[in-house]
Amino acid sequence: MLAEDHKLAIIAPLTPTYLPANVRHRPEILDLAVLKGVVLNLSSIETVHCLGSDHLPVLLKLGSFTGEKQNIVTKTIIDWKRVSTPLEEVDTPNLNVIPDDIVSNKDIDTAIGALTKRIRSVVKRCQRKVPANSDRRGLPADVRELIIAKNAALCRASAYPTPEYRSRARALQHEVNARVREVKNDNWSDLMEEITSTHKGLCPKRSNRTYLDGVNNKAIKCFSAPLLALLVEIFNACIKNCHFAEAWKEVVIIGIPKPGKPRDLPNSYRPISLLSGLGKIFEKVLKSRLSDHLLGNGLIINEQFGFRPNHSCPQQAHRLVEHISEGFKRKRKTVVVFFDVAKAFDKVWHAGLIYKLHQLQVPDRLVFIIQQYLTNRHFSFRHENSTSAKRPIRAGVLQGSTLSPLLYSSYTNDIPRPQTGVQLALFADESALYLSGSNFCQITPRLQKAIDKLTRWFQTWRIEVNPEKSAAIFFNYSSIKKKEVVPYNSPSSA
Repeated sequence: MLAEDHKLAIIAPLTPTYLPANVRHRPEILDLAVLKGVVLNLSSIETVHCLGSDHLPVLLKLGSFTGEKQNIVTKTIIDWKRVSTPLEEVDTPNLNVIPDDIVSNKDIDTAIGALTKRIRSVVKRCQRKVPANSDRRGLPADVRELIIAKNAALCRASAYPTPEYRSRARALQHEVNARVREVKNDNWSDLMEEITSTHKGLCPKRSNRTYLDGVNNKAIKCFSAPLLALLVEIFNACIKNCHFAEAWKEVVIIGIPKPGKPRDLPNSYRPISLLSGLGKIFEKVLKSRLSDHLLGNGLIINEQFGFRPNHSCPQQAHRLVEHISEGFKRKRKTVVVFFDVAKAFDKVWHAGLIYKLHQLQVPDRLVFIIQQYLTNRHFSFRHENSTSAKRPIRAGVLQGSTLSPLLYSSYTNDIPRPQTGVQLALFADESALYLSGSNFCQITPRLQKAIDKLTRWFQTWRIEVNPEKSAAIFFNYSSIKKKEVVPYNSPSSA
């Protein structure tokens, strides 16, 4: 009640600010901020991992004055019905520069550039900007004020769990839920009245992903028959000339934050590549041909459960669990060694990959196209509205490319398969060796021999293992059921 009486705003970050060294103690949010009379909008509040202390600093970011006019956040929407009509026209200045017969690599690049320019110009004419937040979806002012009061009451009840504070917080929670439910019901009724027979809300959902050249799947689905024929002619010329267009090689990388990782560390982001929309369709053509050869002929080893139809991670885990359970029935112990490859897709050696594709007897024409796909590529990194300078890509297959998973499976397909009873399990870039035996004297020598052989293979093909995420686990059979004593207030007692 003190905060309400004095009009105080109590704010806390979502992540713990106290990280105890004692494992028996839990991380807690102990550092709070109290605001009063602040005329700036609060943009964010977060913990910063920059000190060696067990208490982390808290960073508050304040925006513009509340009295100033705020910049309206907008989003771009496209009228796809209007896009289809102009794409039926083929007699345009952009498309007229395309030669009648696409023969040389220069003709291919010219046709791709003209087609991309035509699509982008049509889409640009059919788009408009609207406010990002719809007024119909927003909450009324009284509900927003009620939510602020509820959050403040929850903070007080968490800090001072007295019956009065907890009762007040529960009452506000019920009141907010009831009011929000009422607003949603009203909005839903209004929406139902707006829907007519011309709406297509039940149509299959189409992808609206961001592509580097601005040509997404929705635009391609609006192609007329002449444009589709032109696209087929371009793809056929690419396959005939073993050519991968230079315009499709440009890559812009964005960082996707990993769940539960601090946002201020570079390793907390997963790099995802933004590629050309037309280029990704051609990649699917290459993937289909490569998949027909590798999977159709059974060339991918049976131990690999990643990137294969009718195979999944749970199935590989069940295989391992079944092996351990069968060992327990025979009173045998099992040792499993898990290997995690560091930056697996980013470290693929291009020359080694081409060599292994030849070893798998992939058709030469397809190998040459994949070699063109890998070489002379450049990338830049984009963060918000800033883009870095271009840098060459000397290794790796792109995360975000439909072709990359199959290429990685090809690269690791010759992994050593133990012959001394040691079992191998693979799922994408994760690998494990495991062996059962009646005692350590039977398990250790054979398992160590398999580990040494696998380590030499990693070193030969420039694959780096992450020791922090790798582990050895001993599954011991015992007829005696031990009762573990869990200390009170320990992390595992929750």
